[in-house]
Amino acid sequence: MTSSLDDPLDDPLAVADGADETLESALERVRTLMDAQTATVLLLDVPSGKLRPAAAIGFGRRWRTASHVALGEGFAGRIAATRTAQVVDLAAGATVVNPLLLTSGVASLLGVPLLSRGRLLGVVHVGYHQRRSFSSEDVADLELAAASVVRTIETHDAHDAHLSALVLQRSFLPTLRDVDGLEMAARYLPADGDFGGDWYDVFPLPGGRLGVVMGDVMGHGLQASIVMGRLRSVLRAHALEEDDPAVVLRLLDRTLCHFEEGTTATVLYAVTAPPFAELRVSNAGHPPPVRARVGGVEGAAIEPDPLLGFDPDARRTTTVLDLAPGEALALFTDGLVDLPAHDDGQDPYWERLSRIAQSFSAEDHPETACTRILAETVGDDGTEDDVALLVLRRPPD
Repeated sequence: MTSSLDDPLDDPLAVADGADETLESALERVRTLMDAQTATVLLLDVPSGKLRPAAAIGFGRRWRTASHVALGEGFAGRIAATRTAQVVDLAAGATVVNPLLLTSGVASLLGVPLLSRGRLLGVVHVGYHQRRSFSSEDVADLELAAASVVRTIETHDAHDAHLSALVLQRSFLPTLRDVDGLEMAARYLPADGDFGGDWYDVFPLPGGRLGVVMGDVMGHGLQASIVMGRLRSVLRAHALEEDDPAVVLRLLDRTLCHFEEGTTATVLYAVTAPPFAELRVSNAGHPPPVRARVGGVEGAAIEPDPLLGFDPDARRTTTVLDLAPGEALALFTDGLVDLPAHDDGQDPYWERLSRIAQSFSAEDHPETACTRILAETVGDDGTEDDVALLVLRRPPD
């Protein structure tokens, strides 16, 4: 087969690769380019170590029942294991793992690996009903077509992961309403890139108490959001059984170390009750809150214990934090204050804290306070990390 890619203007793969293109449409262009009767994409399922069919043309809907192939086994498995092009002549009696290939009239197969920056994504292969041989140009054409399929997969993976993380994040953010004796408001700003594991939570506990959480799972993307959701649920469950915030965080740490090995998180957990004159707080490596009083703004005196994920037996403490009428607390994740160092070497952390102090006022309702703090600290700038902000205020008597 003569390569059709000699002239870029005639390149059928020059169709824009983007979120609007499906894997099936990309595969149809591959089949057309290779003048084949069938085309198939199998993607690697990393946990199982098997290739699973993701899209196919030329088999009707039967491809959905196709076999999952272990690395090294069969035609597709050998391609994945060796990361090289492979040819199969079924007309000459060659064997394959997938019986669908034998019953569909395919006589010859050519396949290549799908590689993304050295990482194996899967395999693409094309089939012919007539027996044929393949030239080096045929292999080069299919490898170029495979690169187009990889771009489509990466675009959709990134888009789907970003959308999934967004949906997950939004589903776990509570709807806040003022309660008698306590005003509250919050903001969540996603990073310009991937979503992370930042979250805040306020939930009712028995006896009219409230649980208050500000947390941050280290990492970015969908996985960090998934772990965040798990920790949120586990923390709520422990909070129903244990009154001491330090005990709740110790149990949460045991869960994280056991089931999410290699993952770390910072969490500040507080419990308060009417008239909300004090909060019992335990802090696992999280930035301490900032307190606004009539006379000014100061950092809350809460010493952080070790972050979660390193030592399930780490000592954890609970601190009692007073909150007088007319005072407010701002809890936030490190995305609000941690920025790269300036060119002159100055640490912007203290600059951001200073901006919080300048914009945070005990006279403002938390809704206004959130708006002013973010306008002063983030403004029109993008953020490299997610930002979660929660403001609690006892209204004046």
